[in-house]
Amino acid sequence: MPRERGLEQDNVARLCGKPYPRHCPECGKVEVHPATIPYDAEVKHDGRLYRFHIPALQVNQCAACGETFFTNSTDDQISQALRDHLSLLSPEQIREALRALGLKQKELSDRIGVAPETVSRWIGGTHIQSRAMDNLMRLFFAFENVRSALSSTARDQNLGIIEPVRGPM
Repeated sequence: MPRERGLEQDNVARLCGKPYPRHCPECGKVEVHPATIPYDAEVKHDGRLYRFHIPALQVNQCAACGETFFTNSTDDQISQALRDHLSLLSPEQIREALRALGLKQKELSDRIGVAPETVSRWIGGTHIQSRAMDNLMRLFFAFENVRSALSSTARDQNLGIIEPVRGPM
């Protein structure tokens, strides 16, 4: 069973440039090395549990006891695999779309109705947008009329409201 987020010492060691092998907190031996393993991920996102396969996940693994350790890099790989599995925009794609349209993060956040910090987290890769927000961003990036309709200066308070059809009484 992989040990998730239990590598504070190894993360510090990596930042300080400590080479492998590293100390295994499970068996106590200095046998932890980088490894690439197949991994069946289960990730809860948007209130649903998603299962998908990652053929080559980079982890740290103890050669002595076989214990597998997840690092921040491992978490990033799983997040990217989830984005790929759900066909969500990547942080780079969101950043590039904003650049191509000449928009700032704040302008996007104002128009789609989320906090500026939320857009920053999407672009920074620390948070994965919901499928609904991904769909809204795709429409926003693709269609000028959507960008115009969601403009804070031109927003029509009746936008999207459909009056009921009244038949003869």
